[in-house]
Amino acid sequence: MLFCITLIIFLYAFQISMYRIGWDRIKPKIQQVFTPKVSVIIAFRNEENNIIRLLQGLKSQIYPNDSLEFILVNDHSTDATLDLLQESKLDNLQIINMLDGQFGKKNAIVKAVQIAKGEIILSSDADCSFSPNWVRTMVSYFFNSNIMLVSGPVGFYRQNGIFHSLQALEFTSLIGSGAGAIGIENAIFCNGANMAYRKSTFLELNDFAADKTISGDDVFLLHSVKEKHPKSIAFAKNEDAIVTTDGMQSIKSFINQRKRWTAKSSRYKDGASIYIGLLVLFTNIVGVLLLGLVLFDAYYLKYFIYYFSVKFLVDLCLLLPILNFFQRKDLTKWILPFELFYSFYIVLIVILSFTNTFEWKGR
Repeated sequence: MLFCITLIIFLYAFQISMYRIGWDRIKPKIQQVFTPKVSVIIAFRNEENNIIRLLQGLKSQIYPNDSLEFILVNDHSTDATLDLLQESKLDNLQIINMLDGQFGKKNAIVKAVQIAKGEIILSSDADCSFSPNWVRTMVSYFFNSNIMLVSGPVGFYRQNGIFHSLQALEFTSLIGSGAGAIGIENAIFCNGANMAYRKSTFLELNDFAADKTISGDDVFLLHSVKEKHPKSIAFAKNEDAIVTTDGMQSIKSFINQRKRWTAKSSRYKDGASIYIGLLVLFTNIVGVLLLGLVLFDAYYLKYFIYYFSVKFLVDLCLLLPILNFFQRKDLTKWILPFELFYSFYIVLIVILSFTNTFEWKGR
């Protein structure tokens, strides 16, 4: 038993250490004067509470007006979102309504890319906010002709309370791990709230039609690019590239989102992503198992302390520079409580994701 515990925690510690190395390898990029034609694509459904903020963020972009277009795709909204959009005075805005029988972010993106005039596609979500230099910063990476996809940083709006703090900490750790994986040239995931790619790359490698999951437009494209062009992916480690979005406002919606994220992982074909998913799962199963054994026999307490100490220290090593980048040092005090409950949370989410259905955008 000790050998298995030691092996799993060693593999976990090694992997997290590699992500820290990968994070450190990514240097803030000196922006090039590079202004190709860009199409910002955002799919939306019932976003009347966010659409004004979104429009303000898009309007604030510092980028040549004749090289920038915004394509917003309406996925059958039933609230006032479309009316608010049509009243806007945003230059170079196209609003597309999805046809009956068409729905979902993947179909929306395909529809928008087909009419996009930009050679670079920049995608986000309707509940996001951006710095005025967001477009310019993300696009600057494509000055290097070898870059085909750029993953951008995503953070949460600051909110008070234990639930929102722990949620923000977990999300930040995911973004940082994804960045670290890109830094060691073994990308595993990214976030569709902030990613850019060449239109030609999407047209060549997009395989959304063959995949029936309701989400995953970000990760599956990333995996396709990695398979064909493994060294063509970059992470935008630049504060101007940060996109800010909403966390889940209730535990129910949070669990629903995590079930959706976990369920789509069953369709992964990328070996590294599958390995990491299993490694994280087994590492946390060990934590739950050891704590359970301690309740019946104090003899196992030393094993639990050994496991927890190693896991806490390697996670801390990765999280500290990432929190510093996002200017979220306030979350540091939550790392220890986060570690204590995380194993139970992960195991529960995995079980729920394969035994329960989930909702997405009211569907």
